[in-house]
Amino acid sequence: MTYLPLAQASTLTKSLLHILIVGEDLGRSPLEDCLEQISRWDLSWRSQPFVTPLEPADLIILFCPEALTEIWLDQSLALALPVVVVTAAPLPKQPGLIAIPPGELSPLTLELGFRAVLQEKASDLVLQPAPRPLETHLQLTTILVKFSQALFRPEATLDKALGILGRHLQMERITIFQWHWDGAGQINSPPNIVEQWSYDGSPPCQKKVAEFPLHWWQQLLELGDVVAIAHQHQDPKLVPLLEFLDVKAFLGLPIFDHQGHHWGHLIFTSEVARAHPWSALEIQALKMAAELLHHNLIRTATQRELEASEALYAGIVTHSAEAIFLIRVHRAIAITAAAPVDLTELVTEFTFEMVNPTYCEKMGVYPRQIIGKSPQTVFPEKLAQQLCDSFQGCLEIGETLLFEEVIELPDCTQIWRTCLIPIRDRQGTIQQIQGSARDVTEERQLELTKMRYSRHQHMLASLTVKILRSWDMDKMLTTTVQELRKTLQADRVIFWEILNETEGKVTAEATHPNVRSMLHHRFPLAAFNRGDFDLFRQGELQTCIDVEAAKFPPAHDAMLREYGVVAYAVLPVLVSAMDDPEGEPRLKGLICVQQCHFPQIWNADELHLLRQLINQICIALNQAELLQRQRHYTNELARSNQELEQFAYVASHDLQEPLQLVANYAQLLARRNGDRLDERSQRYLQHITAGTRTMQTQIQDLLRYSRLNTRQSKPELVSMEDCLQRAIANLKLKLKRTHTQLHCPKTLPEVLGDGSQLQSLWQNLLSNAIKYRGDRQPKITINVTETEHHWQFMVADNGIGIDPKHQQRIFQIFQRLHTQEEYPGTGIGLAICHRIVKIHGGDIWVTSQPQAGATFYFTLPIYHH
Repeated sequence: MTYLPLAQASTLTKSLLHILIVGEDLGRSPLEDCLEQISRWDLSWRSQPFVTPLEPADLIILFCPEALTEIWLDQSLALALPVVVVTAAPLPKQPGLIAIPPGELSPLTLELGFRAVLQEKASDLVLQPAPRPLETHLQLTTILVKFSQALFRPEATLDKALGILGRHLQMERITIFQWHWDGAGQINSPPNIVEQWSYDGSPPCQKKVAEFPLHWWQQLLELGDVVAIAHQHQDPKLVPLLEFLDVKAFLGLPIFDHQGHHWGHLIFTSEVARAHPWSALEIQALKMAAELLHHNLIRTATQRELEASEALYAGIVTHSAEAIFLIRVHRAIAITAAAPVDLTELVTEFTFEMVNPTYCEKMGVYPRQIIGKSPQTVFPEKLAQQLCDSFQGCLEIGETLLFEEVIELPDCTQIWRTCLIPIRDRQGTIQQIQGSARDVTEERQLELTKMRYSRHQHMLASLTVKILRSWDMDKMLTTTVQELRKTLQADRVIFWEILNETEGKVTAEATHPNVRSMLHHRFPLAAFNRGDFDLFRQGELQTCIDVEAAKFPPAHDAMLREYGVVAYAVLPVLVSAMDDPEGEPRLKGLICVQQCHFPQIWNADELHLLRQLINQICIALNQAELLQRQRHYTNELARSNQELEQFAYVASHDLQEPLQLVANYAQLLARRNGDRLDERSQRYLQHITAGTRTMQTQIQDLLRYSRLNTRQSKPELVSMEDCLQRAIANLKLKLKRTHTQLHCPKTLPEVLGDGSQLQSLWQNLLSNAIKYRGDRQPKITINVTETEHHWQFMVADNGIGIDPKHQQRIFQIFQRLHTQEEYPGTGIGLAICHRIVKIHGGDIWVTSQPQAGATFYFTLPIYHH
């Protein structure tokens, strides 16, 4: 019997293949199921057990999954027929024999086995002639029609359409590649697999495509328009590519877009070489198929983009926070009868064509209640007329209309920012109006709140400035009630000051001309007590929006009705106690803001303003009280200084005269009777004389110290060098007697101050350095350095030094570290130095250690011309 192998058959005809299945227990074999799924041939088969003789067939299948019977294999091969053995046992390698492991048995492996054994036997068989061109053309046309129908059928898929080409052309795989080009016309990455069909349904070979070198792909593109290879050795350049892809037959057709750019490739591959080259009719038909594929891909991509856009638009409209609607415009001619002629009028009606959920939610309707209906049918008359007027305005303008409107809904009032866009047909007539609206009520309320807050802050700042301009408490309270009445537009504002534990008095008032005055009237605490008076002491604000509707204690109610108060707000004024500034503040009085004509609702902004205002008032009053206290203390200090100065004069004149008298008589007694007095009496007279002299010196130093603050001359530019030289001249005898070594700088700066006081400063510091020299020869060094804002002067000696624990005491008056017998003095010299430096805006200090000398520093401000 003759047969037609697949590799030599026409690509458009089917071959009839008779198969004989030989084996044991064939009832459990999956062979028949696999044979039924093979559509490339017209197959017929029959089965027989391992008995002889074998029936005639084109191909034999031995089913021996576990063990191979060599006798039957030898008998099958002896017939010189193609043999496919389903077994796990090893087989000898010889033409016309192929093995398939039982675990890999499938329609594809079975078909590939058929093709392999038939191809190997092809050289021993007689070939059938190829079909005639006309028949081939008709068959190709039929395939293209089926391919086009499968490609563009609504329920069809690209995989099914490619399967039609693949099965009729007997190819294992069809791949659609899309190239990626750079600016220089070169591919910069492996192609992207858009779609791939395979006979066995295996996944796309994306990994192999990605690993393939780019220059091989470039080489494929450089070969020309169509690359048609029936056998891999037909083009040596593509042998590496075909071997890498495990194919022997290859057909590559370029796909171009509408602009003629190379978009991709349609590639057919097979693991078996073709017996005949690709014909011109086949290539032409496949080019048409490639064009159809590109059109389908573009159409599919466009359709997906459109669907995505529609879905996105629908999602935006559905889930948008804005109210979106579409209005249909209807125009009709209304005929009105009027004598003597009939008149016609163009009437425009509007109906809702689309609304999103937000619009329905805002307007309080369901979609079924509004779609296809006019505003007059759905909404109240006033709201419907408002909507129609806005739609009509958009029609008349003919352009996008953006405006804000107040929408009166049944349960609330909202402010909408609405946008209306006219939609025209091809003739330019407005057929629809697309609208969107956003609720900006909260934004507007926030803006109004910010404006009110800004206005109130401005008022508060202005009021605070006016209050603080007057540090007199009475004037401050008068200004407060006047400004508060203007700010809140109140009928009456009073300040009721608490006089004692039982009553108070209105000490400040600002009223409308038609309102009765309460100024200077006394009221008991009960008149302002509505049952929670202690809250005022805690700083709490109290309000009443309608006195008529409230129930108050009799005294409070009587006062309100007597003075015609309809609504009020009461602000407590707390100040620090004069006798205990750090203690709890006391309630000084109440500021009452009263309305006498209409009830008033105190909103949150006004209450916030009042609380801020009362805080500022309390701060201002506390500052005023502190100022009064400061003035009191200043007056007391001035009186004390005056008494001190008076005491200094008394000490200078009245106290020195008796001392001088005692000193004179003591000297007279010593001179006249000195030789008649014993040694003890003479010593007593010496003590009296020395004591009076010391007391006179202390009184003079104390007088000089007190006059530093009370008798200051006008500051003038003074040379510190001249002051030092005068001090040195006064101490010339002391310096000479003690052999003092004095080192002075070449120049000293000029400062602004009192020359006599600065001379006294130098003289006291030099005297101290000489006095406390110990048993050493005095060495005194004077120097000056300049800092950022001050001159820093230094007077260093080598004397007995000062213990650090006493260095702060030495600048205090009458603070002595030694006895009169050790170092005589009054203990005022360094206190005078400290006072002089402080008066001139500087500071003075000392660094020293016992028996290591002392260094005095003092600073004076730098004079800037």
